[in-house]
Amino acid sequence: MILVKQVKCLLRFFTFVVLAGLTLGSVPVRAQSADDIVGTYTVQSPFNDDVARVKVTRMADGTYQGRIVWANHTKNPDGSVRTDNKNADKKLRSRKYYEIIMVWGLTYEDREWVGGKLYDPYSGKTFSVKFKPIKGSRNLKARYYKGIPAIGIDATWELRIEN
Repeated sequence: MILVKQVKCLLRFFTFVVLAGLTLGSVPVRAQSADDIVGTYTVQSPFNDDVARVKVTRMADGTYQGRIVWANHTKNPDGSVRTDNKNADKKLRSRKYYEIIMVWGLTYEDREWVGGKLYDPYSGKTFSVKFKPIKGSRNLKARYYKGIPAIGIDATWELRIEN
């Protein structure tokens, strides 16, 4: 009889602890909006060792674009300033890395940013791109692809928290 009372008491205690933990440990879900993509992200190229910071802003037409604001390789091996020398448009080959619009044309649909283009200055190639939030963070999963998203490359864009 005493053992049964102890077991019941322990069960009530553990139930209380579990429910309290779930209640206290839960993080309120932040409402997602189109402008949640706005910010500066650290991006590791999936193609090489380039790392860039890309500032994403909302444009007047409601689309989103990202401009490179910092890169880890700003100089060529000979010490000269690294430019967009692989761009298919010869007029743009002299622009510096921090002048490059890397992402443009993104629109927000069904909790994702879609319909955009991503320019890779290392290769001079342009890809289609879409972004979706990574659950539990403000980081983004980017999908770079040609043709259909199923055949593409994923990359994580890490939001920088500015002080």
